[in-house]
Amino acid sequence: MLGKAISEVLLEKGHEVVWLGRKAGSYKGIKMFAWDPQQKKIDLKALEKVDVIIHLAGASIADKRWTKEYKRTIINSRVQPIEFLHEVIVQNSIQIKQVIGASAIGYYGSNSLEKMYDESDGPAADFLAETCKSWEESYDPYSKSDIPLSIVRIGVVFSKQGGAYPKLRSIVNSGFGAALGTGKQYFPWIHIDDLASLFVFVMTEKKPGVYNAVSDQMITNKEFTHLLAKSIGKRIFFPNIPSFVLHLLLGERAVMLLTGPRISNKKIKEAGFRFRYADINSALKDLSHQ
Repeated sequence: MLGKAISEVLLEKGHEVVWLGRKAGSYKGIKMFAWDPQQKKIDLKALEKVDVIIHLAGASIADKRWTKEYKRTIINSRVQPIEFLHEVIVQNSIQIKQVIGASAIGYYGSNSLEKMYDESDGPAADFLAETCKSWEESYDPYSKSDIPLSIVRIGVVFSKQGGAYPKLRSIVNSGFGAALGTGKQYFPWIHIDDLASLFVFVMTEKKPGVYNAVSDQMITNKEFTHLLAKSIGKRIFFPNIPSFVLHLLLGERAVMLLTGPRISNKKIKEAGFRFRYADINSALKDLSHQ
């Protein structure tokens, strides 16, 4: 979803885009080259004349229960591909000018404190934070190779094409929407268009460093649920869904819904980036139009 959105912005700006994927092929004129990081296989033609690598690979954290095996999959699917790419780049003396790597706001941990987290804060100690820490450490070889590196810590992405928004809208539209747990947990979000533009901004403006990718407006889960309902002409009638119910349904994954920190986007704005959807109402208005 995000790769497509970023590619569209890049193509509009006149850049050439290629993808790495499980199978060779094409998508709307974009060439896709086959690779298998686990088996350490890659079509080297994919890296011919490439200046910038944008790394977005990673198994979903929401689709399956977090068994020990799937936790390993979550981490390895993020770490192995970018480490393998570095090996290929070094072994073949490929001149890369910039690497932009995805991470997530899970780096700051699963909590709902009033503290506003920024890029200077260290990682927490829960599973999502440990995943993000390992993810970000997998980019270290690029810095050590003097390749400019940017890391983008992504919040909850709102898009019509997938992710959280269609699922949440469907629940609210069916009349069964409700705040989760206490409803007081924060909901750090970003519109897909802003996120794609942010990645391209970091690339074209050559902004190394770590950046939080969340919009301006910090809202709680309860506030978001009611605003989402209002944006599609619905009302929330049900009381909050108790935490224990979500734990029964989702297991350890429930932490993603029941907790949420406040995240600052001051650094990326000071770098010159401007959000198109800075407040939740403008984002929901855009998304509600089918």
